[in-house]
Amino acid sequence: MRAMNLYLLSRAAGGEGFSRLAQELDGSAYCKEYSRHEALSLRCLIDALSPVLKEKAEGAPAVWISLLDGFYFSYTIAHISKEFDLLKLSADGGSILNIELKSEEIEEGRIRRQLEQNRYYLSHISHTIYSYTYVMELNRLYFLSGKGYMRESSMEELAEVLMKPCFTEYVRENLDRYFRASDYLISPAATPEKFLQGNYFLTNQQTEFRRAILENFEKSGESGSSPVITVIGTAGTGKTLLLMDLAMVLSRKKNVLFIHGGTLGEGHRLIDERLKKVTFCAADELVLQDWFSYFLVDEANRIPPDSITEILLFVRERRIPCVLAYDAHRLLSGDDSMTRTESAIQRYSTLNLTFSGNIRINRNVFAFLCSLFHLKERPGHTDYHCIDVLYAGNYAEVNEIVRFYREQGYKKIPLPDERGQADPDFDPGELVGMEYDSTLIILDPRFYYNEDAFLCVGGENADYILSLLYEGISRTRERLCLIILENEELFCQVLSIRHG
Repeated sequence: MRAMNLYLLSRAAGGEGFSRLAQELDGSAYCKEYSRHEALSLRCLIDALSPVLKEKAEGAPAVWISLLDGFYFSYTIAHISKEFDLLKLSADGGSILNIELKSEEIEEGRIRRQLEQNRYYLSHISHTIYSYTYVMELNRLYFLSGKGYMRESSMEELAEVLMKPCFTEYVRENLDRYFRASDYLISPAATPEKFLQGNYFLTNQQTEFRRAILENFEKSGESGSSPVITVIGTAGTGKTLLLMDLAMVLSRKKNVLFIHGGTLGEGHRLIDERLKKVTFCAADELVLQDWFSYFLVDEANRIPPDSITEILLFVRERRIPCVLAYDAHRLLSGDDSMTRTESAIQRYSTLNLTFSGNIRINRNVFAFLCSLFHLKERPGHTDYHCIDVLYAGNYAEVNEIVRFYREQGYKKIPLPDERGQADPDFDPGELVGMEYDSTLIILDPRFYYNEDAFLCVGGENADYILSLLYEGISRTRERLCLIILENEELFCQVLSIRHG
């Protein structure tokens, strides 16, 4: 995607012509369809702004039209589907102009919240951000200051911003390099201070689910029922952040028990200390007590079936509202403990909420993950440039490659060896709730594909090893390296994912 001139784009009337012109100007491989309202609101903004620019540039088209150069239209942050209507970055990334377009009048509070959220995501690039919203129906422009004050603005003011020397040169292409997942996606367990300070935003779907859960809890208090709500989503959809946010909200008035299906880390313990009415507990250390008003269970399908049933019976008998979140792991074949736990959860569930998409894991890494575990899963139009698939003929070569990648900041996720022994310096439970910018994993000769094209592993603890592999890859934010050891057939099969 490349920057474009808004005057040129806005001349298209709308519909297919507008969409085709947008594709032509931004250089995209695929045509995104825009509504007539989107095209019309852009045209109205430019029509209102153009006379002011002409006057300031003394009518010279080469000057005033060029002031509308360098904009990204409908740019989306890949990890979280966060969209900006109009975005312009100075060449050094030191200044940013963001304009949101609204076709109809909306509440000023909603305008402020959107611009505040936009500033949050853009502040990782620069603190010099010019934030505007144009409402077509009112022909009105709003400005949000860096201190959070919103006021009505003018086309003259916007024109002055466009004429600032900092915007003479601008980022012309590859805007994605300015948006690193680690800058704006928080993991409460990995970055507890950011979470505790409220330095995060929920996506629209997370906000919708939070509202539905809180309303369900409120109704249950009035009726005396005991809701059991399941939140299901693939890796990186934001289940943990949603549960942590709920814990913070609910603990303002009552006691909350937060049960974790994995191993508690330092981040969990810090949040436990700071949120006085929230108690964190690993599932294998749980002692059920009825002085908690809410139960929140993360990684619920990691809890053994008998234990999860005990929890569910407990909350039902005592009418304690409960939320259980988990990733269904449908890519893992076999009737393992997770599958039985999920069945037990569904028997007691009163409301199912399912996330779509993902926000933490790199979308291309997730597409690769799906294909790796089942070769017949082949999402189209996927760029695997962030994934290295390498071959090593022996352990000496593996060690050299690992050393090379570690120096580049990759986190090695070790799988149990052929004797079933795990790396003594690595606790697999720490993977749950953590994220890494770059990960490296080794697949040895035990791995193979069965006749149904599912990834399998020979020897003992097959389900556990596959689950650990899934977790390791799903914790990847930006780059993944797979080293295939002494297994040429698997190497060729995995490479086939990259090439179609």
